[in-house]
This record gives sequence, C-alpha cells and structure tokens, in this order.
Amino acid sequence: MMIRVYYEDTDAGGVVYHTNYIKYCERARSDIFFAKGLSPVINDTHFVVSELECKFYQPAKLGDMLEVKTTPTEIKNASLVLEQTIYKENEMIFKMVVKLGFVDTNGKITKIPQELKTIFG
Repeated sequence: MMIRVYYEDTDAGGVVYHTNYIKYCERARSDIFFAKGLSPVINDTHFVVSELECKFYQPAKLGDMLEVKTTPTEIKNASLVLEQTIYKENEMIFKMVVKLGFVDTNGKITKIPQELKTIFG
C-alpha cells in the first residue's frame, strides 16, 4: 500500500510523528480487507492488537511516498502475527511485528474463519 506523507502527519520540523507509522500499518491491514471487497468487521467479529514491537530506522518527511508491506509470519486458530515494514525509496525505514487476536463484540476470543485465514495466508 502506498501512502503519501502530509503536513498533518508531521511535527514542526516536517518529520513524521512516531505514532503515525503505526497508523500507516493499521491502514494497510484494513486495506487488505477492502481490496477483497470485505470489511475488517465481519459478522460482529474483528481483529484486535494484543502485542506490537516497533523499530524505527530512518525518518520519513513531508511529501515522501511510503510503501507499507504486510507479511504473515504465524497464523493460529484465534490469532495471527504479521510483520509490517515501511519503505521509502526501497529502503526500509520502519518495522513492526504485531500480534492480532480475533474477538467477538463482547471481546471474547473466537476462532478465525478459514476464509479470513486465506486472506493473510
């Protein structure tokens, strides 16, 4: 997924504010569903973040074009782990490993339907 850095994404120095990298990754995860004509909320179930680990390598700045790549590293019955990387001009500038749990509207952990597993697998 391609993302342009806008003024609202940056601090006073024109550098992307650190939490926006996480937002870019969230958008990329949602876009996986939208690209398949689906919603991230299906039959009153959805993914929630249970863990994340981030590493910042280089800053992005106002006007930069960024590419977010998402790769599944582990898919279980009720959770999955994704590695999400952000590139600027083919150089990795950010990496995040995120664990997602699958829950119902009450927050109860539930099994990921097979058709959703195939979206990430």
